Amino acid sequence: MSKRSLWKGLFIVLAVLALGGCAMTSTFNQGYLAAARRPVAEQADGRALIVTTPQDDAYVYTGHPTSFTGAATTLTLPLGSIVKETATAAFADTFKGGAEAAGAVTDADRYAVIVAPRLTSFSYEYNQLKNIGFAITPTASVVVEVRALDSKGETRWQRSYSSGPVEGPAYMLNISPEEEISKVTHKALYDLFSAAAADVARGAAIKPTGAAAQ
Repeated sequence: MSKRSLWKGLFIVLAVLALGGCAMTSTFNQGYLAAARRPVAEQADGRALIVTTPQDDAYVYTGHPTSFTGAATTLTLPLGSIVKETATAAFADTFKGGAEAAGAVTDADRYAVIVAPRLTSFSYEYNQLKNIGFAITPTASVVVEVRALDSKGETRWQRSYSSGPVEGPAYMLNISPEEEISKVTHKALYDLFSAAAADVARGAAIKPTGAAAQ
């Protein structure tokens, strides 16, 4: 057996051992969100209100990766709070007056737009096949729905946004693989809500009630 094959085998073994059957937990991380944020070319006037329900805020995901690598592990991630924080940050970066979060529509006249974000799908993987077994690429995929609301909380417009696979830097060995998934999840959600904020800022949210963009 060649030296290269030996090293390759060692990397595979180490990666599998690092992701052996175990339960891992991560949290919302302000640093991960800060790393994902970016300035917009042109901000819109006004302030945004982000409306999420207490039930959605409390949602905690627990599940296995879709990859063979790490298949025996489970990850617990408070996606409800991550969705709320990333959506608020994305709209705050898009609107000059920033954004506020609330559990219901209140003082509607204070806001240029009122939006309700919701997570509809989440999956993650430790992609080792991409790197021919030499390293692992943490990957997350998310789908969110964003609705624009009127002053009574009724839906005026809605759209679904899908991230596709969002990848983080590959690594050979990591003692906290769950944090790598958390990082790409923060980024994927922020990017989707940034796209939604841009649509709303361009006036997409003033379409007739019930008209969903495709």
